Amino acid sequence: MKRLLCFALVGLLALSFAAVAEPREGGRLTIAMEYDPSTLDPLGMTDTPASNVFMHVAEPLFRVDPDGELEHVLAESYEASDDSLVWTFYLREGVEFHDGTPFNAEAAQWNLQRFRDEASFGFLLAQITDIEVVDEYTIRVFLDEPFAPLLAHLAHSMTGFVSPTSVEEGVDYPVGTGPFKYVEWIPDTQLVLERNPDYWGEGPYLDELVFLPIPEGGTRVMMLLTGEIDATTVIPVDDVELIEADPSTEAVIMPGLGHQYIGINCQRGPLADPLVRRALNYALDKEEFVDFVWGGFAEVADSVIAPGVFGYEKVGPYPYDPDKARELLEEAGYPDGFSTTIRYNPGWRELGAEVLQAQLADVGIDAQLISMEWGSYLDFTNRPVDESEVDIYMLGWTTVTSDADYALYALLHGDEWAPDGSNRSFYRNERVDELLDAARRNPDPDAREELYAEAIELIWEDAPWVFILFSQLRYGVRDNVRDLVYHPNFTLQAHRAWLDN
Repeated sequence: MKRLLCFALVGLLALSFAAVAEPREGGRLTIAMEYDPSTLDPLGMTDTPASNVFMHVAEPLFRVDPDGELEHVLAESYEASDDSLVWTFYLREGVEFHDGTPFNAEAAQWNLQRFRDEASFGFLLAQITDIEVVDEYTIRVFLDEPFAPLLAHLAHSMTGFVSPTSVEEGVDYPVGTGPFKYVEWIPDTQLVLERNPDYWGEGPYLDELVFLPIPEGGTRVMMLLTGEIDATTVIPVDDVELIEADPSTEAVIMPGLGHQYIGINCQRGPLADPLVRRALNYALDKEEFVDFVWGGFAEVADSVIAPGVFGYEKVGPYPYDPDKARELLEEAGYPDGFSTTIRYNPGWRELGAEVLQAQLADVGIDAQLISMEWGSYLDFTNRPVDESEVDIYMLGWTTVTSDADYALYALLHGDEWAPDGSNRSFYRNERVDELLDAARRNPDPDAREELYAEAIELIWEDAPWVFILFSQLRYGVRDNVRDLVYHPNFTLQAHRAWLDN
């Protein structure tokens, strides 16, 4: 039976398939993912596979649970000054890193400063000006201005703490405080973690947790059905019924916090004109895209961010109107269209690129398709603007903090252009930047929502992307897997998972 889950029921995500008495210890849980992590160094992490692994090894101060509530992890409590510029965090005592190094205020200070100053996602903590060690288990964080998403950002898995000793000794894998410890990583083959017997919290129950990079979706499904793997991310839409029909497997379908978009280089050739970019939005039949490419397991995008994210504002969708697209192209000075390129990585995006290519051709745009392997694709689309050869590209983003700042600022603020940020479209609108900056500083949720609403309307009109869809997450799992958490941030969390066999 398929479990179709919504946000109202997301608190039930970790429930097992059947009532059982007590968790059992032992066993190996094997999870298939689309890709290998790009890196396990938190300074360089930008992708979900890396986050999926890293969160089991290293822990942050907080965690956002599947219901969107803040959980205390390595911070037991906190307090903020009246002006929200000084935050005091009281840390969990008696915790050790996997190498025996004690977790304390000095380790927390070192990790936060290092992440802020050196990480690809350092923007998460950019407002922190200083971190003071108050005593062995207390730190005080100073901000240059009020920063409303601070706690959500400190809950991001990539801010998880690693042992300063291990880094100083040149250890090339993460040594954290989490329920699992690193064992080995054979690129393109497997990544193995083992149980941390000295974990401070409840669990883990598994002896081993193994991640396999399996790019081909049909292969992942066959391995699930034969029992070679226990769970998988991203079931191909055509295989959902196959998994549902097998009594030993189940499909878990649920809304996510992510969106899929077709990025447009706003500084390159005809695409620099917002009229052209809006034409692309009218040229694509997004209903067909959802039904044909995603098998109906998605919703047409009617905003820049998904409905489950704080700050969401409905402003669309762009209707399918090829005549309107042709009018806009003519108005922009391209009555006969133009030539361009569409880059993508293998998988479902290949079919999506073919659909996009055909529908752009219908309005006179000749698009060449260029497929690139995932790692090369990320590197290629991350070149600085004066070196970029990208015209149109396909990517997705999961707003793992559940706060609009994480998506809108990171992807669309003018200060976040690649390669130092994640704005690979090189989009800039000064008013949007002002609104996103103001929303960061304002602690009032209602005021923040108003600021985001205006920003989203402007972004929608500027069309730095073709806004295509909000994806539903499609996980597959064997029926003997218990207490595996299916999170709307696109991760599978096995902290307390166990096998009933």
